[in-house]
Amino acid sequence: MVDSAAGLAGKYLGRDQRTLVINSSTNNPELFSMLIAFGLGRIGGLANPLGSNFSNIYLMFVLAPIFVILKWFVRGESANIRHFYKLLVKEKALCLWHIIMSLIMFCFATFAYWCMTGVNQFSRLNEKMPLRSGFFLLLGGIGCLVGIAIFFWFENKLKAKRIELFEEISEEEHKASWRGFLLGTVGLIASCYFINAFFLAWSEIYSSALREIFGAAIFAGLHYFVGSLITSLPEMTVAIENYERLDAPDLNTAMASASQSNMTNLAIAALGSLLMGSFLLLGFNYKL
Repeated sequence: MVDSAAGLAGKYLGRDQRTLVINSSTNNPELFSMLIAFGLGRIGGLANPLGSNFSNIYLMFVLAPIFVILKWFVRGESANIRHFYKLLVKEKALCLWHIIMSLIMFCFATFAYWCMTGVNQFSRLNEKMPLRSGFFLLLGGIGCLVGIAIFFWFENKLKAKRIELFEEISEEEHKASWRGFLLGTVGLIASCYFINAFFLAWSEIYSSALREIFGAAIFAGLHYFVGSLITSLPEMTVAIENYERLDAPDLNTAMASASQSNMTNLAIAALGSLLMGSFLLLGFNYKL
């Protein structure tokens, strides 16, 4: 799905938009997982895109580079390890840009999580905590939109300075295929449905044990810490593939698997917050 989306973006939107489309399409699991959770009457599905802002940081900036280096080490490709180190040193300003932008997006996601629950994401929800009002969800959605605007402002400045980072990425796996994109999306939606079904079942079957970890909001906790880890694996795949190519444009794409994906997760969270906030204000009832 991701490769097909990148190919279609290059064909119809222009070469400089492929990095955004690649990393936005990897967020489709978060989008569909959240929407399916809403369909099951659970606002806690909003925790999936918010949690992905956290998991993207340690997956893309820590685990993906370690995986690539270990892969080269096992294969005896020490020259690639040295080349990778030199590339990181040479592009340290670019690396710092992506890390800072990812952390900024994470801060806005933390605010949106607080608007949903009234606590930070690393605190357990108690049994008597009431569901937040639609006003707070709308406030969280507006906060996400502010974060998105900040990201695009800084990214446009980066593009103006170094457009080659976005135009010269590898095209070898990016085939413009509507069939591949649609089939991948259908499989993805089915997978997200099963993930939500499992989380609902675990919330009931293992409630006593999971309450010790997540507090009362087991479903939201599972989405934030477990679901986001699963739905961030496409981003990690993109990051690994692009780290291995050992050039600046693909390094930019690899690190954008965190920064751009975090921004896209904010867009998904903004949609979910504004949608569910409006429903709550209209009198609909949902569980966290």
